[in-house]
Amino acid sequence: MIRLTQRQINHGAFGLINGLSMLTLAISFFPEPRWHAIIPVVAGLALSSGLWFAYWRGWEPARPLLVVFLMLVVALGMSEQFLVSRFNHVIYAIPTLALVLTSPVWVAGSALALLVVFAVRTGGGPYLNPFELVTFLLIIGGMIFSRLAVDDVQRLEAAKREAEEARARAEQRERDLAAQAEELAQRNAEQQRLLELVSALETPTISLAEGVLLAPIVGALDTRRAQALTARLLNDASAQRAQRVILDISGVTAVDTQVAQALIQTARALSLLGCQVTLTGISASVAMTLTHLGVALEGVHTVRSPQEALVERQ
Repeated sequence: MIRLTQRQINHGAFGLINGLSMLTLAISFFPEPRWHAIIPVVAGLALSSGLWFAYWRGWEPARPLLVVFLMLVVALGMSEQFLVSRFNHVIYAIPTLALVLTSPVWVAGSALALLVVFAVRTGGGPYLNPFELVTFLLIIGGMIFSRLAVDDVQRLEAAKREAEEARARAEQRERDLAAQAEELAQRNAEQQRLLELVSALETPTISLAEGVLLAPIVGALDTRRAQALTARLLNDASAQRAQRVILDISGVTAVDTQVAQALIQTARALSLLGCQVTLTGISASVAMTLTHLGVALEGVHTVRSPQEALVERQ
């Protein structure tokens, strides 16, 4: 099924008018040139061609202007002898063109204008005949209602296209959001993996000998790190059946009551697993700080270095 847009139909109407004008021009030369007819036809062809070109360039007023121009040509150019004898059906030509190119208002306006002009030119004649008037009104009314129906269909199609485009945009947005959610989930998973890696690196455990684990602590020891250190040491000590855990704090930058309490809690938790906890790496400044704070590392064995702790074990 061929589907044409309204603009393509309008171009077809312009082309039809220009084609009929060229055909009329060609007929005017046979059997001999009739110059009184040729000149108006050439002028009309030039005007209609110019309006077609203007519409092709996007000038919308070219459509109603073509209707007005042809209405004047028909209203004033028709010979009296063709109007008086009978109701001339050429009166329907311009409303039909208006039906294609313009709107129902133009259909009704052009039809009534031609009816009035023909009636005036003929002194009434067949154009005031009730039967002809009823037929005229039925035909013009049918044109108007058909144009209204076409306009409704076009509006419905336009609304349908807009709805489909909106649905397509919504589906695309849904796909984009799903892709963003998946990407966000991947980033969260990667971030979680990195956090776990950082946690493992900042609280490592090293197996020095059978049943002996070394946990070097570097940097500041806050509540989060203390909890992570305790959990990791408990897991590793339980998994490796460790009997002794050496906590080396030589890399701890600052020691206060919070750090001391965290170390004591870690040592107590390991003791519940049957591990002996040895604290190494206490510097002179750290020892002085703990003394001033009055912190007693009860239940925690202390030596100078991990090497001494290994020597004691031997």
